[in-house]
Amino acid sequence: MKVNGVIVGAGIVGSAIAYELSRKGVSDIHVLDPDLEGLLSSTERNAGGVRHLWQQPINRELSRYSIALFETIKSEIGFNQTGYLWLFGKGEESSGEDMLSRTRSHQLDYEKLSISDIRSRYPFVDKTDDLAFAIFGSKDGLINSNSLKQYFREEAKKRGVTFHDRHVVQSMTEKQRKAEISVTTLTSDIAAQDYLKNPKALTNDQATTVWSADFVILAAGAWSRDLLIPLIPNPLIEPIRRQIILFKAENFNMNDYGMIVDTSRVYFHPEGGNILAGLVLKNEKPGYKFDVDSNFFEEHIWPALYERSSSLERLKPITGWGGLYSYTPDTSGILGKIPGTQTLYECHSFTGRGVMQSYGAAIAMSELIMTQKFHTIDASCLSRERFSMGDSSKLLPEGLHI
Repeated sequence: MKVNGVIVGAGIVGSAIAYELSRKGVSDIHVLDPDLEGLLSSTERNAGGVRHLWQQPINRELSRYSIALFETIKSEIGFNQTGYLWLFGKGEESSGEDMLSRTRSHQLDYEKLSISDIRSRYPFVDKTDDLAFAIFGSKDGLINSNSLKQYFREEAKKRGVTFHDRHVVQSMTEKQRKAEISVTTLTSDIAAQDYLKNPKALTNDQATTVWSADFVILAAGAWSRDLLIPLIPNPLIEPIRRQIILFKAENFNMNDYGMIVDTSRVYFHPEGGNILAGLVLKNEKPGYKFDVDSNFFEEHIWPALYERSSSLERLKPITGWGGLYSYTPDTSGILGKIPGTQTLYECHSFTGRGVMQSYGAAIAMSELIMTQKFHTIDASCLSRERFSMGDSSKLLPEGLHI
């Protein structure tokens, strides 16, 4: 099958790229995904936070352009700019001040809150003896990630993009200045979920179809690793589980507030009359895991919230799930041409910020595909070649990937 362009992965990043390429007039684009509904997709299993605050300038820029779009389609995607509150403990003053100065140098709308300011705006945050101050971003907020993904898809479809369900790309290569991919069509949703839980279980002897394209973009998030190994023996990305819990608080309603990031790095926000909280454990081992540890709520979420608020002392867990981050060595994403190729590109591993950086990444990738250069956002620093330069100054360490 011969086509102009193929995007591997129809999550939020792949769908955003399809949207932007089609918006700029690129035709005959096909997006392949094993599970378009996204039951195990990182897009569906994220916490829904959207913010401008990052340590690295490129991450702030990707978020800035993304959120600028979100603000124009608020009602379609359920974007509520209820703000982000970052709490800093005693002993963390220097890192907090550094973060604040970075935001101001990029003209971002953040303010420093004293303890009395915190108590005034968030009266339920009443255990503050360990706190130094907070940073508040009024233009940050919460978003319906699935609605955003569907917006990108529907707009792309209007311009001729085709989305293919139950399609698994098993290999990518180049032949005669064309990209070639081997594609397996799965027979059921169960088979798709089995693949997502164990990508290596899909053997190469299954019936496949060869697609030829002018370009292929790998945007499969945490599932990008296995496709890269034949091209790059050590692709330097790992799937890491982030666990999330939905719970009720006795006699407390959080609906009037936004996202709060505690000093424990537990983050929590209102969710449909309940409260959602999440955390990535420091000792989490790589793997395609989608459950929640039986002791996760009792040992990690509840103690942190108990120590922060008397309104959060009596909590009842409702449900929980795991979703995947794709970690790089510096926890910033990878965007650019796959080294040693001319027609294969990659855009993945944004370490949990795919939703809030999706459109910015799509702008950069579309310009690279169409002109071989970046124009609006210079994302050249996100090339994976930064890892092989032997120059630590080229790395983009990002400590805010909660």
